[in-house]
Amino acid sequence: MTATAIGLLILAHVADYMTFVVMITQRGLGAELNPLVTKIFEDWGLELLTVAKFAAVLLVASVFLVVGRQRPKVAAGVLAFGVFIGALGAASNVATIQA
Repeated sequence: MTATAIGLLILAHVADYMTFVVMITQRGLGAELNPLVTKIFEDWGLELLTVAKFAAVLLVASVFLVVGRQRPKVAAGVLAFGVFIGALGAASNVATIQA
């Protein structure tokens, strides 16, 4: 269960990242709806954005694993939110690409 849940988190954020790269290639950075992503990309480029994305996924997975020992429902909520955000980002990017 734990490996599957973290796998879903990783999959959702990899999809978000990959669709982001395609989207900005086709539509430009102005198509990105998240101002934090735009700012990181403008100031430091794709390299740091990649590191930030990896760090965010690692943080959510770590919180899930650590908090899950004492508060499994809270941990599941944190992980579910992380998966949702990644999937929402990917869906938004795909919608923008197809527009």
